[in-house]
Amino acid sequence: MDQAVAPVYSDFDMRALTIATLVLAAASVYLARMQAAQIPRQSPDYAIQLTDGKQIKVSDYRGKVLCLTFILTTCPHCQKTTQLLEDIYPVLAPKGFAVVEAALNENPDVPSFVSNFKVPWPVGTAGVLSALDYMQWPKDKRPLVPFVVFIDRQGVIRAQYTGVDEGFFDNQQEQHMRDEAEKLLNEGAVKAKPAH
Repeated sequence: MDQAVAPVYSDFDMRALTIATLVLAAASVYLARMQAAQIPRQSPDYAIQLTDGKQIKVSDYRGKVLCLTFILTTCPHCQKTTQLLEDIYPVLAPKGFAVVEAALNENPDVPSFVSNFKVPWPVGTAGVLSALDYMQWPKDKRPLVPFVVFIDRQGVIRAQYTGVDEGFFDNQQEQHMRDEAEKLLNEGAVKAKPAH
């Protein structure tokens, strides 16, 4: 009866295999970085179609800190993000914080979504492909919603997260969103003049 013989590798073979593995690992990290979205970057003047036929653009919010979210109105994770933003919004809006949501699902019932979740900010629609381009999402990777983008007062995208970012969309998600918003709000805060 023949027994299988394990191949014998020389010390040289093992070192060559290790080096090849390290080179491949470095190449995959490099490619991942090449495919990752550039942060920070100037936000394109992205347009969102409202249900009344009007459009709003990212540039309409210049001077404010904008949280732009791309959602599916039927997605539980997106609905949770909307509810968490509802807790943050009334506190931070007076400081210059704004929120806009864009539904990516086909024929979303935006009026029902707004009514059911008592959304106080604009909710419109956007195309999936244009949202993916906006996010600089790699074409060969499957995205997960929601997409949450934080844009500073000068219109620069300073942070963005997608549903695959488990460290952001965890049980501390509300705090993560509040921290991102407050950091940007504090950057542009008007400092009080000292009394003479």
